[in-house]
Amino acid sequence: MRTILGMAVVAMGLCGCSASTGEPGAADLQRAQAARPSDPQLAERYERSCMACHAVAASGAPLTGFTPHWQRRLAQGMDQMVKHAAEGLNAMPARGQCNDCSPDDLRALTRFMSAGAAQ
Repeated sequence: MRTILGMAVVAMGLCGCSASTGEPGAADLQRAQAARPSDPQLAERYERSCMACHAVAASGAPLTGFTPHWQRRLAQGMDQMVKHAAEGLNAMPARGQCNDCSPDDLRALTRFMSAGAAQ
C-alpha cells in the first residue's frame, strides 16, 4: 500500500511539472531575450521597438517564440495580426512605436515573433 501511495505522489508531481500552464518558463524567457531576426535591419527595428514588451513576460505582451501566447492570435490570421500591429491594440501603440517600419517590416516582425527563435 505504501508503494502504491508513493508512486501516486510521484506521478502527481510529474504531472504537475509537465503540465502546460501557458506560462513561460526560464528557458522560454531566455530564448525570447536572445532571439533576433536574421536580417540585420529587421533585428535593429526589433531591438528598438519590440523587445521592450515582447521579450519580457511581465509586460503582458505575447512573448517572442512562445507558442502558447501566439496560438489564439495566429488563429485570427496573419493579416489580422499585422493590422493590430499597424493600428495598435490594447497597450501596444500603433506600429509598436516603429515609425520607420514599412508594412512589410511589420509583417516580418510579427511573423518572427509568432514563429519563434528557430527562424
